[in-house]
Amino acid sequence: MVKIFSKLFGSRNPLESMKADELKVMEIKLNRKIEDLRNDIRQIESEIQILFEKARSARDKSEEISIARRIKTLAQKKDMKLAAQAQLEKELRAVSNVLILKEHEEDLKAAGVWEKVKGLDPEELESWLISKNLEARSRDELVSTVVEMTSMAMRTGISYEDDLDDILDAIRAVKEGEMEPEEAGRVVSREKDRHTQYS
Repeated sequence: MVKIFSKLFGSRNPLESMKADELKVMEIKLNRKIEDLRNDIRQIESEIQILFEKARSARDKSEEISIARRIKTLAQKKDMKLAAQAQLEKELRAVSNVLILKEHEEDLKAAGVWEKVKGLDPEELESWLISKNLEARSRDELVSTVVEMTSMAMRTGISYEDDLDDILDAIRAVKEGEMEPEEAGRVVSREKDRHTQYS
């Protein structure tokens, strides 16, 4: 796993080497990348919904399977985007917390803790900074776990029938009017999460 600090700051200690203005620019860029990914994810969700809508008029099982495969591909693409978003959110939290420390450098010096923080091992500092935002950490851990489990399932090769069953069931429910395409997209996501949780 690539360490966040080494990726963002190289071998330098950001508390010594980075200026507040530089950190603010990094923060803006990371926020922009995260927003771009969120837009991509919304677009993929919309495409999945459109495919479920298209499945209403599928003529036979062969066409249903073809649509299900396209939905599966989009769902995997969404998982990769979610993994990238989770990583960027970790990086943003690290940068934001370094920035907060820099902005309070004088207060920390006055309290006699600046040198202690600056002297921490980079990995310890990174771990400490990321753990400070507990709410974000718990959300991030949840996303990371789901994405990691999904990736593992993809690597071990889920059987063709098992992998498409949930999507095909949702397609049939849409065709029979028991479910709307938007709801079907959510159900497929929930089913994927449930299977990965217990696999």
